[in-house]
Amino acid sequence: MKIQTRMMIKMKDKYNQLLDLYKEIQVVGQIGMLLGWDTEVLMPKGGIIQRSEQQGYVARLNHKLGTNPTIGELLRELKESEDYDKLSEVEKRNIHLIQKDYDKVTKLPEEFVVEYTKTSVMATEAWKKARAENNFVVFQPHLEKVFEMTKKYANYINPETPPYEVLLDDFEPGMSSEKYTEIFNPLKEATFELIRKCRDAPNQPNTSLINRKVPLDVQDKISKDLASLIDFNLEKGRIDVSTHPFTTGDYDDVRITTRYMEEDFTSSFFSVMHEGGHGCYDQNQAEKFRYQPIGNYCSLGLHESQSRFYENTLGRSKSFWFYYLDRFKELTGDIFSDVQYEEFIRAINAVEPSFIRVEADEVTYNLHIILRFEIERDLFAGKIEIKDLPQVWKDKMKEMLGIEVEKDSDGVLQDIHWSGGTFGYFPTYSLGNIYAAQFFNKLTEDIPDWNIKLESGDVSSILTWMKTNVQEKGNLYDAPELVKVVTGEYPTPKYLIDFLNKKYSVLYGI
Repeated sequence: MKIQTRMMIKMKDKYNQLLDLYKEIQVVGQIGMLLGWDTEVLMPKGGIIQRSEQQGYVARLNHKLGTNPTIGELLRELKESEDYDKLSEVEKRNIHLIQKDYDKVTKLPEEFVVEYTKTSVMATEAWKKARAENNFVVFQPHLEKVFEMTKKYANYINPETPPYEVLLDDFEPGMSSEKYTEIFNPLKEATFELIRKCRDAPNQPNTSLINRKVPLDVQDKISKDLASLIDFNLEKGRIDVSTHPFTTGDYDDVRITTRYMEEDFTSSFFSVMHEGGHGCYDQNQAEKFRYQPIGNYCSLGLHESQSRFYENTLGRSKSFWFYYLDRFKELTGDIFSDVQYEEFIRAINAVEPSFIRVEADEVTYNLHIILRFEIERDLFAGKIEIKDLPQVWKDKMKEMLGIEVEKDSDGVLQDIHWSGGTFGYFPTYSLGNIYAAQFFNKLTEDIPDWNIKLESGDVSSILTWMKTNVQEKGNLYDAPELVKVVTGEYPTPKYLIDFLNKKYSVLYGI
């Protein structure tokens, strides 16, 4: 056997050893996700302290595995090998991603990771109580502690960079407050103008058509029907109820949640479509890449592109409801029997500023995200303090959406994210809208008759396009590169702005 061949075999052995170590990290991470799901869905209220210890232990174990010196040695030996360039692009990508994770986790002290995990678990429980009681004071001390620990986390990762910039890059690699501002400013102005046009249009939708009570058991049947329609596999997934809808899990065990309100079926309907989009992305990762870094999602923005595409681009489209309305009427009995298609599609797409982000319409939604981004940016810049958040929130809701927030449960307490320390996450929702619109533009080029297919109940062509072009690619590319690979262009807000203007000009006759 030639020496060069033996060296190559040796390098492949080291590469496989590296992947084995990474798989162990991912399996433990999945256990942590399962504990997190149980905390929100099934855990008795009295179990929170015990649960914080359990999740702290899993965090400790994951940190020990992630900082294993053998990982660092294997990475160094592989990258310094004379045969490194002979590795495939997939192998090099895996090495790059493991190196990135290793560089990050080795900067974090183990005890800090454990304490941060415990703190966020307790803070989340305090948030639930504060939201139920409409009392920010209950949550404030927990949020203050999470905020300080989040800043410490960012300083550990990169002490030379402002904490908020570290966090933004953490959730969406390459993004910064400056880049988000460049994207959000034109989107904000376009949204203000479109809201004004819709508000002033003479032909307003009749939203009373959809504001009808739907029994919770009927809504549950609709949820399962939607899961089947979008190909969210319930043999490898679940739909449960939680205070705030979310998705967790990987591959063959992906769990989504929703929340039911009898007087507003759209809350659950669109949360199931949203979380189902997340869930399909997680279930549709290429099987050959499982437990490899490239077998994970690309970025949070890309993940949100899937949820927002399923929820809005698909779930609020005229073509979808042309097919689904009759099926919907069958599931709901006589409740909507008198509703006509044209009236219903306008009502389901009504543009109306509202308090709750997850229930916001497609147009005003981005203002909810920009509001949160601007608050986070000012919070980390020291311009506001945690105690100021309720009033700052109310002021910005008045400024951006023109509505008065009377209850903190409708304002600063409505989202779960900050309790877990996920500052910097919110901007990825609007980035997801931008990615989704750009993907949709390409999809319509590749499948010109997509709407005709959808009107006849053929969802498969759309789902297959998304699965093949986006979901199965996992983390082969950074998000901007993946968008360019799929669409031929780097991400731009122009497709989202054009999509919204075109759609709502037709719906409102403007």
